[in-house]
Amino acid sequence: MRSPFKFLEAYGKADKEIFFGREEEIELLYQMSYQTNLMLVYGMSGTGKTSLVQCGLAAKFETTDWFDLVIRRKGNLNTSFVEALKMQDREGSFEDGFTIQQMIHSLYLDYLRPIYLIFDQFEELFILGNEIEEREFVKTIADLVKADLPLKVIIIIREEYLGQLSNFEKIVPQLFDKRLRVEPMSRGNAQRVIVRTLQSEQFNISLSNDSVADLIIDKVTEGMGRVQLTYLQVFLDKLYQVAYPRNPDQVIFDEKLVNEVGRIEDVLRQFLDEQLDVFAQQIDTREQGLKWLKNFVSEKGTKMPVKRGDLEKAMPELSKIQQLNYLDFFVNRRILRPLDSDQYELVHDSLALKLSQTRTAGIPIPALTRNENLPANPFPGFAPYTQNMYELFFGRETEVKELFEKVVNDTEIRTTLLFGPIGVGKTSLVKAGLIPRVQPLFKTAYLAFSREVFEQKLFFEITTLPPADKEVPKFLELCFGEDWAELSQEERKVIIIDQLEELFIWVPETAQLENCYRHLARLVSPEFNCDLVLVVRDEFFATLQDLETYTQGILEEQMRLKHLDRHQAQEVIERSAEYAGLEIEPDAMTQILRSVTEGDGKIILTYLQLYMDRLYRNMHPQVQAS
Repeated sequence: MRSPFKFLEAYGKADKEIFFGREEEIELLYQMSYQTNLMLVYGMSGTGKTSLVQCGLAAKFETTDWFDLVIRRKGNLNTSFVEALKMQDREGSFEDGFTIQQMIHSLYLDYLRPIYLIFDQFEELFILGNEIEEREFVKTIADLVKADLPLKVIIIIREEYLGQLSNFEKIVPQLFDKRLRVEPMSRGNAQRVIVRTLQSEQFNISLSNDSVADLIIDKVTEGMGRVQLTYLQVFLDKLYQVAYPRNPDQVIFDEKLVNEVGRIEDVLRQFLDEQLDVFAQQIDTREQGLKWLKNFVSEKGTKMPVKRGDLEKAMPELSKIQQLNYLDFFVNRRILRPLDSDQYELVHDSLALKLSQTRTAGIPIPALTRNENLPANPFPGFAPYTQNMYELFFGRETEVKELFEKVVNDTEIRTTLLFGPIGVGKTSLVKAGLIPRVQPLFKTAYLAFSREVFEQKLFFEITTLPPADKEVPKFLELCFGEDWAELSQEERKVIIIDQLEELFIWVPETAQLENCYRHLARLVSPEFNCDLVLVVRDEFFATLQDLETYTQGILEEQMRLKHLDRHQAQEVIERSAEYAGLEIEPDAMTQILRSVTEGDGKIILTYLQLYMDRLYRNMHPQVQAS
């Protein structure tokens, strides 16, 4: 069964009959091509930048007006550029010593078509390259755009790397003159993509009714915001994979099927899990497959091309036959794709992100014991969830697992920074999510910075004098209280310091802060076997750079807690209401979600807790009275 959808692959010119929803952007890019010889296309990962150029723009030109060379960095961008040009020299016109300009001119004389140099996934230069490689490439482009050549240069880059182009712009000032930001699709365009794609003669699929397209978009966007083209294709592919075996003659997408498939996050996670499970059945262990795939993920969680020889060096315990079996399996399963020069890469950054978040086997999360003393009201109102409310802390299972893995199983870095906006539920996550799962394993302490803490004599000592050589960290006594003296240096300890921003509010003196930083650095010295979790609000993130001066790498392990999405918020409401004996009708659910959703689509956990607490108290007057 071959799915007709593109999944994580980009659209090419051959797909022009089924590429919809980007007509406006295509026209803008087409007009730019007549106005300049250098264009910059940028946007978030998954918005379809590559498809827009290689399919949308390419299809606007007649064959006689379009000669494209798609260039990826691979091992070195400059080398790959030259190799891409030489591969097109089918007439053997290049002479020894030809410069890049001479090669391009020669290709034009051979083909008599304008040449479009498309540098795709340009961010790889900054993720994997170096300054020498960058300088050489920028000089080459600067010379090309000045030359009188029938040439267009298109640079495609993820928008979070735009800041890296500052040196590029100094040499090529017109770099940003003609640029196009590819935004996620509007809801209307996404609906047209779904409807028109399924109406194509290439497909044998129908929607049970028009509302199914809306439901699909809700699942892909979590009920808010714009649509990522990549994720839409992945979701449609999953629908097809589930529906086709049930009725190959007439595939129908309906509400039941869409709800069965679930959310886009579920689809991506399930896809990776399913392939690893099959790998475990047919090839090797799941852990080996996961370890092998992580070779294709950069330190920043993006995909990167890898040579076959480098794979053999990375995992020398595998024979060449095993390496070949691994490659064949993951290529056939649409996880890897081959490149030139015997290189391979993940098909999309979304898989790289999932792999970077997927841990190899470590300490499993302990099963929680049943708490018989839960409060009748599961909604804490303005207060955070407490440690004994772990059974009522719903909607954050993924975040709890991610934080647990960072703190417990990522032992190379012993500090974890948890940050996020106010009201997102950081304290609830550590109190009701992390502590109940870590406490059965290690000695655990929680300390919330506050004025009362800063007024303690012990904290005064911390801010007054730096730690002495071989001194037991004073933070152990501050966090564990009277129990600190019974702690051995060898046993593993987890310390959570919440509301770190209070330190910068109440301890403004630079010298006092520096002493505090030195004591924190002493705490995470290897001889004390301590894991430190720092919890801070977004707006104080930049302030932590001074702390890193005293403890190198203390900010490397990070987790940003985002606001609830609609699916999570609905889970919180439904499961808490079930526990409390409240009946929430569909219309009421819609009203609650609307009331706690900000104008920009954010759902603030604190607001949701307050709203539900008020609803509970209105239905239980005796609670209100008390």
